[in-house]
Amino acid sequence: MPKPTGYGLNIYIKALEICIAERGYGYLKYHPSKGSAFTFEIFENKDDPTPAIVWSVHIGHSKKQEIYSDDLKKAWERTAIPRDRFMEVLEDL
Repeated sequence: MPKPTGYGLNIYIKALEICIAERGYGYLKYHPSKGSAFTFEIFENKDDPTPAIVWSVHIGHSKKQEIYSDDLKKAWERTAIPRDRFMEVLEDL
C-alpha cells in the first residue's frame, strides 16, 4: 500500500528542476491532472513542442501535498537522473 513519503509536491518539483538542469534537459513542465494526480513533462530542448518524458504522481490531500512512496521513484525510473543524486537533492531542500 503506498504511503505518504514526507516530501511535499513543491520540494519534489524543485528537486526535479535541479536534477534535470544537471542532466542537460531543456525544461520541466507540470500541471494538475484529475483528482490527486499531478503530471510532469520533461522536454529535451528548450524549443521542443513535444515532451520526451511524461509521468504522473499522486499527492496527498493535506496542505503539504505529500508524494506517495510508489510515485517518488518515478523521477529516477523515467529519467537518467541517478537515484542517489535525486534523493540527495530532495533531502537537501
